[in-house]
Amino acid sequence: MPHSDLLPGVTERFCAPRVACDPRPAIQRARRRALLVDLAQLMLVALVDAMLVRWPSAHVPFLTRHESIVLVIAINGLMIAFVWLTRAFPKWSAQRIASTWCAAERNRLRSR
Repeated sequence: MPHSDLLPGVTERFCAPRVACDPRPAIQRARRRALLVDLAQLMLVALVDAMLVRWPSAHVPFLTRHESIVLVIAINGLMIAFVWLTRAFPKWSAQRIASTWCAAERNRLRSR
């Protein structure tokens, strides 16, 4: 008697897996929430930049104005890199895991 359970990521054309629940609404909510958090973080960075530019005497204690601006630019770069990497690492990880899947599942992952 053949066993009908399929491994995660494995599909057969004649035996599509049955859907027990639809995770799409939860995934969309999580993506929206993550987008809002990212936008809030980037807006905070932009507000600090605007304050530094509009207020000529603003500087970090024990640093000159020029050194303070260089520090803020470095923090901006780190913040943008952090926001980008929090989105890129999970995708890279999923692609690495998907390398063990069938070709149809790998193509489905790449199409997203």
